[in-house]
Amino acid sequence: MKLALPSSLENHYEMLRLLYTGCQVIHGNLEITHLQGTPDLSFLQGIVEVQGYVLIAHVSVAEIPLTNLRIIRGGRLYNSSYALAVLENTGIKELQLRSLTEILLGGVYILGNPQLCYPQQINWIDVLGKQQRNKEMKLTHLQPAAPYCEYNHNELVTHVQCMSGCQYCKGPQASDCCHDQCAAGCSGPKNSDCLACHNFNDSGTCKESCPLVMLYDIKTHQLIPNPNKKFIFGIICVKQCPYNFLTTYSACTRVCPKGNQEVITIHPDGKEMQKCEQCEGECPEVCYGLGMGNLQGVSAVNSSNIGFFQGCKKIYGSLAFLPQSFKADPLTNLTSLQAADLEVFRTLEEITGYLYIDAWPENSGDLGVFENLKVIRGRMLYKGVYLLGIQSLQIESLGLRSLRSVSGGLVLVHNNSRLCYTSSLPWSSLLYLSQEPNLISNNNRDPQACGKNGHVCDPLCKNGSCWGPGPSQCVSCVSYQRGKECVKECNIRNGLVREFSDDLSCVPCHPECRPVNGSESCSGPGPDQCVECLHFQDGDVCVERCPSGVKEDQHTVWKYSNESGHCIPCPNNCSVS
Repeated sequence: MKLALPSSLENHYEMLRLLYTGCQVIHGNLEITHLQGTPDLSFLQGIVEVQGYVLIAHVSVAEIPLTNLRIIRGGRLYNSSYALAVLENTGIKELQLRSLTEILLGGVYILGNPQLCYPQQINWIDVLGKQQRNKEMKLTHLQPAAPYCEYNHNELVTHVQCMSGCQYCKGPQASDCCHDQCAAGCSGPKNSDCLACHNFNDSGTCKESCPLVMLYDIKTHQLIPNPNKKFIFGIICVKQCPYNFLTTYSACTRVCPKGNQEVITIHPDGKEMQKCEQCEGECPEVCYGLGMGNLQGVSAVNSSNIGFFQGCKKIYGSLAFLPQSFKADPLTNLTSLQAADLEVFRTLEEITGYLYIDAWPENSGDLGVFENLKVIRGRMLYKGVYLLGIQSLQIESLGLRSLRSVSGGLVLVHNNSRLCYTSSLPWSSLLYLSQEPNLISNNNRDPQACGKNGHVCDPLCKNGSCWGPGPSQCVSCVSYQRGKECVKECNIRNGLVREFSDDLSCVPCHPECRPVNGSESCSGPGPDQCVECLHFQDGDVCVERCPSGVKEDQHTVWKYSNESGHCIPCPNNCSVS
């Protein structure tokens, strides 16, 4: 998000709170921007490590309590240069980075903070990574302290003065040296005493690499599986990749490497295993979304690329609909998207990235073109935050009746002035396993106003929960379900098409079953599960006609029907007429 102004300051604070509450290690960047007043920022106190950069910008609060932040790795840098940027904060007085002892990669940029004290008294050279060269070039635009600050001529020391040859230490003696796998200091000499790891953290022990998947057997001169193998996830060694990350040969990734394809297997307990497998020959063609394949670098769906999604059931990437999606551009000969164009998404069942909708045709009352969408995996997030965003639309209902799983980010439903049916949606059950319901939903139509105008869930919807009007938009049913529609009862004893009940689902009997008035017509979907046959019965199976001249086990079968409609084998001396 960087310095982008949020659409709602209230939502922006809530977004930060949901993202960082309970976090110790940030897998990415920490961006604290556009905060005003006196918000409760205590949720930042638990952060110990940031793997990307830290940006503090455009805030008017007095303090940012990153008091336990020890290390900024700089895996990604702000403006390609800075691991720590503190910019244009009108109210901030102290950085409160008292635990920060290491910036592994990238520089420091502090500018435009008129009330900030002590920025030049911190020994930033000491904080910058030991391996960084030209450290004096890493300190850019370090502003002077505010004029009213009490000036202390003693430089603030961030590291203990170590014995010569020690990279890090906990004291001045030779015995106080840290292990060479430590970063940011230590509490003892072992690689399990580190405050942070220079390379990888394997269950609290810092190592140069994670345990390998295969080991070399010197006796047999062969590679054998390592029973203690682990996969790389950021800087952590894990036995299993987190949900929604793909398991490759040795690491957890969001995208399969070239020459590999995504494979999802479901275990008997219902858990999914998502992994990358090498293709045999050329990998099969897939549908790419924004940010992937031929749509790398494309920011929105428009008339020039919507054709790529025709017939897609799964999109590898994301979808975003922005105001420019529905505007023509004569300079590039681009026409505007029309409601009819969006019908290509009727077949879509899964998105691996995000779905963000900030503009939509005004004559469309819902998002019904996504009625078959079941899963949004959130491996990529809109602005690094949202897996599902629905904002500033004129729709009356969401219409996402098949959606069953979202994960990986926040859900935003905001500023949709006509939108009803959302207050009772069970977002907590849609989020994977024990994830908190990270939902920001506000400034939509008032639920009481919706009720007065009849915009409420159908009585057949269980717990009054639905995606829109009518029995076909229920999240689940009070009684039975026929196809995608909730019904009071199945057509077991009456009705044109007779049914049986299979775990509260109405399933039609086989067409060869005769409807039996006032009684069950079948016990299952097969032609051998009819109570009576509509035409003929061949053994236990109802058939449209008795077999005549049918090849079966190297013999030709000839049968005729008797008076009761049963198929009887012809005598051996019958002739064909």
